[in-house]
Amino acid sequence: MARSGKLRFADLEPVGPGTPAGRYLRLFWHPVMRAQDLPPGRAKPLEVLGEKFTIYRGEDGSSHVTAFRCPHRGTPLSLGWVEGDSLRCRYHGWRFDGGGQCVEQPNEDRPFCDKINVRTYPAREYAGLIFAFLGDGEPPPLPRYPDLDRPGVLIADPVEVLPCSYWNRMDNDHGHRAWVHRATALRKNRKDILMIRNEAIEETPYGFRGYRTALGEKNDAVSSMGLMKGEKAASENTIQMAKYKHGIMPNIRLWFQRTRAAGFDGGDLWETKVVWTVPINDQKHAAFDVSLAPLDGKDARAYEKVRKEQQEREAETRWDMAEQILAGEMTLEDLPDDMSAYTSFTIEDYVTQVGQGPIATRGEEMLALSEERLVTHRRIWLREVTAMLEGKPMTEWNIPTEPFIQETASSNI
Repeated sequence: MARSGKLRFADLEPVGPGTPAGRYLRLFWHPVMRAQDLPPGRAKPLEVLGEKFTIYRGEDGSSHVTAFRCPHRGTPLSLGWVEGDSLRCRYHGWRFDGGGQCVEQPNEDRPFCDKINVRTYPAREYAGLIFAFLGDGEPPPLPRYPDLDRPGVLIADPVEVLPCSYWNRMDNDHGHRAWVHRATALRKNRKDILMIRNEAIEETPYGFRGYRTALGEKNDAVSSMGLMKGEKAASENTIQMAKYKHGIMPNIRLWFQRTRAAGFDGGDLWETKVVWTVPINDQKHAAFDVSLAPLDGKDARAYEKVRKEQQEREAETRWDMAEQILAGEMTLEDLPDDMSAYTSFTIEDYVTQVGQGPIATRGEEMLALSEERLVTHRRIWLREVTAMLEGKPMTEWNIPTEPFIQETASSNI
């Protein structure tokens, strides 16, 4: 914290045990892995909130999060074998059950299993993700999100890992859209992306809600990039369900957008998007992106097939190109014409967010009135973390029991 004792924004960047933000984040459940990336009988190393853990799936399909190292000699438990619901260390064969209790010491004539255990953490699966509670004490109930519980095709995208602070993504305000994604907009003839939009913000019982409006033809910057005179009404109509964006404390965004899935883009299919931004450590974060498309029958099967194939295929190469752009070896305008909007959007966000670097090294920021959402979000975080540090009551955040889409859809009638 600052020497004066007052919490600063930069103090929220470190997330390890005992740090202000680390303590606050450990009060909540977080996704730590895509469910499909952990097959039965497999153990993997895991890093979240500046700590290392072991995650494994028992042969019965149950997921477990436990300590990173074996308490015997410190070997990573992820190197071992999954046997039923237990995990056996590769070094000397000590075996730990799903609750962390040592139940076997093959090399010992006089086993002392009852004195040995490893810490375990509550783990649950929901919306295609594995969640873990990494704090102390009894965990709160795992939150559910009514917009993801509706009928439709639910897809958890490949996890995005960016080498920058989680705040670099959480601070990604809506004003960047017409500029960061300009190359994609011109390449895909998406004039709606080039619209400059304002975003008003209000605090809510779950976090905050942003409301977007279009500046339209009155803005000279928009006109110069392709919006023609007389297109204001049509441009505002393109916002439609995208006018609201919800921030659910502490690190979740929920909004609605037209799909970018090949073969379904260009139409009027709106996906529900929920993204959890989870710190891996102080210099790296993971984004867990889940979407729901309101389709059924033949359309649902076709959408699911193309969406999964597209995401998995393009996830392999996008970061290489992003690093080339950051190194000045190519530009965003050099991205291939046949690249999907989804992938080029991701690369454009990567280079701007990663390029910002750590909060503490940026110097003084010159924030503008248009960044009301960013300022409000930071203020909420500082207020809540300060209350925690001072032992004062914190806000009990409550997710609505009805889908956000009901309000959003009714406002577009």
